[in-house]
Amino acid sequence: MDKEFEAKVYAVISEFMISVNSMDTVALRERFGVTAPILDEMVECLSDYFGRKVYISLAPADVAFSGKVGSRPYIDVYEMNDAKIWGVECVIWVDGKAAEPILHVELLDNDGGLGLRYKYIGS
Repeated sequence: MDKEFEAKVYAVISEFMISVNSMDTVALRERFGVTAPILDEMVECLSDYFGRKVYISLAPADVAFSGKVGSRPYIDVYEMNDAKIWGVECVIWVDGKAAEPILHVELLDNDGGLGLRYKYIGS
């Protein structure tokens, strides 16, 4: 994976997380297809993990694609059956460190840009 693609991946997932943190229902619906009930489910899931409202983020950009927690990369991008779709698993960071939950999304090639489709948060 080249650095330009990594930068696009990091940017779109960061934008998604910022929208979740700010509860920006308009951006989540229009940019990422996330409806209010799905956002509520995400917030509930994160509350179940942490017992409080948290602000989620990605690993710092300089280690996001090279660093690991155990054997899992902080951001793991893999090809799907369709050449223009990638699966991504991201270790969620809270309070400046890697946490247990994993954000699962799909990225779609939109004529050079990337679209993001939320799948779920799990371990």
